Amino acid sequence: MISATTISPLNRRILDGGGGFDPDAQAAITAIGADATIGGYLNELFLDLKGEGNTTNGTNVYAKCPAIYPMSPSDISTISDATCKWNVKDPRDLDAAFRLTFVNTPLFSIANGLEQNGSVNAYARTFFNASTEFSAGNNGITISISNAVNASPATYLSGTSWFSFQKAYSGSPNGFKLNARSEGVSLQFAGEIITEAIYSFSRRTSTDLEIYKNGNSFATSSTPTSSPLDNLESFILALNFAGSPSNYAKSSLDFVVFHEGLTDAESQDLSDAISNWRTNLGR
Repeated sequence: MISATTISPLNRRILDGGGGFDPDAQAAITAIGADATIGGYLNELFLDLKGEGNTTNGTNVYAKCPAIYPMSPSDISTISDATCKWNVKDPRDLDAAFRLTFVNTPLFSIANGLEQNGSVNAYARTFFNASTEFSAGNNGITISISNAVNASPATYLSGTSWFSFQKAYSGSPNGFKLNARSEGVSLQFAGEIITEAIYSFSRRTSTDLEIYKNGNSFATSSTPTSSPLDNLESFILALNFAGSPSNYAKSSLDFVVFHEGLTDAESQDLSDAISNWRTNLGR
C-alpha cells in the first residue's frame, strides 16, 4: 500500500532549502498528472538516478538512460495506460520520445505495474531502436519483475532477438533462467529460479557483458562474440521478431530502463533507485 506521507524527509530538505523539485522530475510529474504524494516519490526517483539522493555510490545513472519507464500511478489508487506510457527521461507524447503505445490492452495495477492480459497477447511498443540509439559494445536493459510467472514456453520480457531479456526453460526442475542478449551474444542468469527482483545486463565493451540481480553481479562473460544489433524497435512483454510480436511474456514488470553499459557502481545505484521507488509505492 502506498504511504500517505506526501513529502519525504529528503524532499522536505530540498523544499526547505528553497530549491523546489528537480525540473526534470517536474516535467514528468506534469505529464503523468501526479498528485503531491506520487510527485514527491517521482522527485526522489530523479534525485536517486542523478546521484543526488539515497543510493550506494551516488553516481549519475540518469545521464546514461535514454528511456526510463517507472510504470507510475498518478495517485494512490489510479494507474492506467495514460499514467504508465511515459518515458520520464523525455515526457513528450511522441513516438520520437519513446512514449509507450500499448497493444491488445494489457492490465495495470498499483502493485505490479504492467501486466499481461488473459489472452497473453498484450505488449508495449517503445519506438526505441537499440541499433540507432546505442553504439556497439555499449548497451543494456534493466527490468523489475513484479510477478515472476515461470511457465513454459520461453518468453521475452523486453527487446528484440539481439537486444533483450528472455526467460528460457531448460527442462530441469526450477529450470527457468534469464538470458540477456546483446549484439547476438547470449549470457545466462543460471542457478536459481527467476524471482521478483531487479535484473540488469550491461554490455560495456566488445569483451564485457554482465548480468546483475538487485545490483549484484551474477554472471559475466569476458569473451563474447558480436554481431550488429538488429534494426528493430524493442517491445515490452514480447519479442519483436522481424517487426511482429511473438513469445509474449506472462510475468509482470513494474520498471523498465534502456541504458548504456553501466559500471558495477552504476548498476548498484540504478537498482537502489528502483528499489527506493518500489518501496515508496509499496510494490
